[in-house]
Amino acid sequence: TLDSFRIVIEPCGGFVQLLKFECHKVAPSFCSYTDSCYGAPRTTPLPDTCNLITRRPFNIIFAVKIWITKESEVSVREQLSAQITLGIASGEYQVGEKLPSTREIARRCGVHANTVGMVYRILADQNLLEFRQGSGFYVAETAAKSIEGAHRLDVLIRNFLNAASDLGFTRDEVIRRLKSEPASRPIDHITLIESDTGLRDILLQELSAESLPVSAASFEELVDGRIRKAALLTAMFDEKPKIDAILKSGQRCVYLNGRSVSAAMSYESRPASTDIIAIVSGWTGFLTFARIMLLAAKIDPGNLIVRSTTDPDWQTAIRPASIVICDSLTATRFKSRQGVRSFRIVSDESIAELRAALNSDRAS
Repeated sequence: TLDSFRIVIEPCGGFVQLLKFECHKVAPSFCSYTDSCYGAPRTTPLPDTCNLITRRPFNIIFAVKIWITKESEVSVREQLSAQITLGIASGEYQVGEKLPSTREIARRCGVHANTVGMVYRILADQNLLEFRQGSGFYVAETAAKSIEGAHRLDVLIRNFLNAASDLGFTRDEVIRRLKSEPASRPIDHITLIESDTGLRDILLQELSAESLPVSAASFEELVDGRIRKAALLTAMFDEKPKIDAILKSGQRCVYLNGRSVSAAMSYESRPASTDIIAIVSGWTGFLTFARIMLLAAKIDPGNLIVRSTTDPDWQTAIRPASIVICDSLTATRFKSRQGVRSFRIVSDESIAELRAALNSDRAS
């Protein structure tokens, strides 16, 4: 039997997509594929899950979690940059994971290696990737500061215990006294750190919908010290480098991973070729990513209506649409409309981690 497996598929025309199937006691015979890359084509049925995006034959290629189409009005550079950024935010690219070489992506996707190299360098300038001489590009490491901080803590503890010993206290006595000390004010609240008001409003709605006690503040307010002391901080994962750099003693921040594209698209059927699709959100980032993903999936750009909820006539503009793709906050503005597909930003795993951290701090 096979518990889980990961394949990468290429329906045609350089459109590369990663599908992750989670199987339980599935016979290996159901996990075959169509392979026409090398030699004569060999076709064996894949599980029904493969029809989430397309019902065409697949070609097994290499493990790159990127979709590319050169038929889109969105440039290849923008597609690459947006999808690698989203992959890092959602945790599909792990810290320290090596990315495929520029030549490999260029060869497999039919794009120029200089384009891929430019995207990698831009993301490296943004501290999302790091270049290792003679090896390639990796998801940037952020553990170095944590390791340095842990080392300093060890030194402080050792010096403290030595000073206590000089006063005649044993290690066990020191630990017992520390445990008996009254705890500081318990954590009773979550403060979301996000300066982009459009994204902040969506995240607030998602966390509040999970019955979490949450409010929000900007990064500037955190810097100025205008945050409740008895609050657990949370922010999207891409904010980690700059927030970690200014956290004060006793402050803790739980970083949220975004929901992966494959998870967001689960259970969703592919729109018909005649469907008019509206993308609606108050956050420009959602509008951009959703549009790129739909174009990468070869949805006709002429079938797309993109509107911000800040536009005064957005509801009128999307009336012709049979499908509305929106964030969870915008979804609350549609009471009875059919065809609304709401996509959450924060992953289920991050919600569980945040809840566990809050409960742990309350218990302590």
